Amino acid sequence: MSEPVRDRWLSIGMSVLLHGSLVALLAIGFWHFRRASTPAPSVPINATLIDARTLRGVGSAPTPTPKPTQTPPPAQPPPEAQQEGPPPPTPDEIAMREEAAKQEAQHQAEAQKELLARQQAKQAAEEAQQQAQAQAAAQAAAAKQAAEDEAAAEAKKAAQAKRAAQARKLAEARKKAAAAKLAAEKKLAEERKLAEEKKLAEEQAAQERAARVADLQQSLQEDQRAAAASGALASWQSEITSRIQNAWIKPPTAQPGIKCVLNVSLVPGGSVTGVSLGECNGDGAVRQSIQTAVYNASPLPPPPDGIPFPRQLIITFQPTN
Repeated sequence: MSEPVRDRWLSIGMSVLLHGSLVALLAIGFWHFRRASTPAPSVPINATLIDARTLRGVGSAPTPTPKPTQTPPPAQPPPEAQQEGPPPPTPDEIAMREEAAKQEAQHQAEAQKELLARQQAKQAAEEAQQQAQAQAAAQAAAAKQAAEDEAAAEAKKAAQAKRAAQARKLAEARKKAAAAKLAAEKKLAEERKLAEEKKLAEEQAAQERAARVADLQQSLQEDQRAAAASGALASWQSEITSRIQNAWIKPPTAQPGIKCVLNVSLVPGGSVTGVSLGECNGDGAVRQSIQTAVYNASPLPPPPDGIPFPRQLIITFQPTN
């Protein structure tokens, strides 16, 4: 803003200097004009006033003087004694001076008008220049502001992009950390599961080994008991067979090598409630005699070691004679 102010003061100073120069030129021209229009002092001339009638009457006969119709002019006063110094200006000189003054005033008015027009044109040019400068300054300021706004927008955009990149980077880091944590937890869970499965398998294997050992021991014990019971049962069955054979009355149709399978129904206490024959190689009389022998042998001897009587008993009857 300092440049337009300095230019304005420079323009005002030049205008004042130009006006002063014009005024000085007009004053010098007017002074020369007045000097040139002033008449030089004339030398006094002695002259005698002669009447025109006297001149017309010289050398001719006198003519009759017409009767004047008007009052004769008064006698001219005698010429006054001439004063020292320049004579007063004549009417022509006065008219010339007035015309010159009028022209000078007109010239001055035209000069003043032209000067005013120049001043107005210069002022208009200065105002136009100032407006152009102001417009250029406004455009420059607008361009600068636009550039600053654009730079600020670019900076803001860059900052936003940077923040977005940082946010993405942080999100990726968090995602990787979460994935790593999840993988570690999954691995730890798998290890724990494997350990638990291994422990469970070991426990199950131990239990299975213990169960097998127990089963083996139980099997051995059962085998031992079965062996003992088998011997006792065999002795008990032999005793039952012997009692039935003692009660059997051999029919005449009986042949050597009789073998019959007996299905005997018992009640607690050993009493026989029913007898049926399975496979048997004897005839009807033999079959009937064997059933009668079973009923006659009732009640049967009790089983060993306090074993209760079974509900059904299968006996193979094979007499010796």
